[in-house]
Amino acid sequence: MAKLFVAFNFSSQGLMSRKITGFRKRFDPKYNHYSFPHMSMLAPFEVSEDLLGDLIETLKEETETFYFGNKSLPNLSFSGLGIYEHKKRNMLYLNPIYGTDLQHCSDMVVDICKSFIAKNIKYKENKNQFLPLGVFHNINELQIVLEQAKLEFASNTPLSIDSISIYQSKMGIWFEKEILIDFEENKNQLLQLNQRCI
Repeated sequence: MAKLFVAFNFSSQGLMSRKITGFRKRFDPKYNHYSFPHMSMLAPFEVSEDLLGDLIETLKEETETFYFGNKSLPNLSFSGLGIYEHKKRNMLYLNPIYGTDLQHCSDMVVDICKSFIAKNIKYKENKNQFLPLGVFHNINELQIVLEQAKLEFASNTPLSIDSISIYQSKMGIWFEKEILIDFEENKNQLLQLNQRCI
């Protein structure tokens, strides 16, 4: 079985992206486990290895069709901080605000992924997706970090989405299996076309 998730990959440029990276480097003990700037579109799920190719092709085809002709990079905005409590862990996160297109795209991706999960496998969905800033076991440590986060993320600018990718876990480490759609590439092609037309 392949353990997977699909995510928005954010531009590493821009003030908001640098703020998130800087914050996580300082405060998130798990920064090195997933240092790439991303936000998962759904909880990790498992599919049979022999269906992986079909899943990737379906996701590629549908996301490319969904964004066909779109001339601008999609953005994701945030509406402040939250804490997710799970067993003895507390996750500090930024709460995303989906625009209509992103919400439809995310729903489509989730539906496709769920359709590839075997009927005998129980899939536990997340009620909400969010952008993690750090996982903390110590509640006192979390309170200190939370005060700092409130200062640093008092005003939030949108994050540019460069691409959407599918990630796979191998021996506990997540790696990018395949880019499903590359908005940055589309933008560059569009710029080249515009320059030729001038």
